[in-house]
Amino acid sequence: MSTTTVLARAGRAEWARIWSVRSSWVLVACLGLFMVGVAVLAGIDAAGNPESIPDDATGWDGARFTAMFALFGMVALAVMTSTADHATGAIVPTLQWTPRRGLLFVARSLVIAVTVTLLGVVLVSLASVAMGLLAGVGLPLDDGLRSAGELVVVLGCGALLGIGLGLATRSTAASLVLAIALLLVLPLLVANLPFEWATTVSSWLPGSGALFLIFGEGPRDDMTVSAARLTMLAWAVGASALGALRLVRSDAGH
Repeated sequence: MSTTTVLARAGRAEWARIWSVRSSWVLVACLGLFMVGVAVLAGIDAAGNPESIPDDATGWDGARFTAMFALFGMVALAVMTSTADHATGAIVPTLQWTPRRGLLFVARSLVIAVTVTLLGVVLVSLASVAMGLLAGVGLPLDDGLRSAGELVVVLGCGALLGIGLGLATRSTAASLVLAIALLLVLPLLVANLPFEWATTVSSWLPGSGALFLIFGEGPRDDMTVSAARLTMLAWAVGASALGALRLVRSDAGH
């Protein structure tokens, strides 16, 4: 059987595996309701206080407002779907179905990363449109495309980070703790240490890159968009390499 055929078959199986469990639907539905609900409340509040709205404000500012919720929700979904069959023991029939583990890793990473990235962009866009309409501000296309582009980088790298951690640890809880630490806790904790080198170390963490791409602010004043993208990409590639190595080299039960 050709590599393309095996990869396509594994990809279809991974897609079915994501949506065949209720938890995926519940997580996406709850996250979507929460994000849109927060955007609606913010839009109503802004409409009631028009003097507080900056002259250059657009509805896409909601992307920055809700993107962090999307990031953590989509990383959680990536971790859950990458570790689910290890937790249930279903990884054994999965490997029997696709014994070429390298192809399984590629299929799993691509399907999960693309799925959660697109979902995250859609949810953030819905929240931004709701906020823009209720607040009475514009929704310029160029601003929306620019925000969506940065979201793709943040969500895509975040998803690959979660998948890599999930495959490396084979534990949903451990992977979620590590992901939250790298994306939220450690960047803030290290940046607030009373040492000059601490801000530099903090800027090398994926959470700092995500915050800079979303809000335009980071632990260092000289951070750039390119540096933030490279930081997130490096962590995504590193975590993916660890996950691939564990999947390819270790038995399913170890």
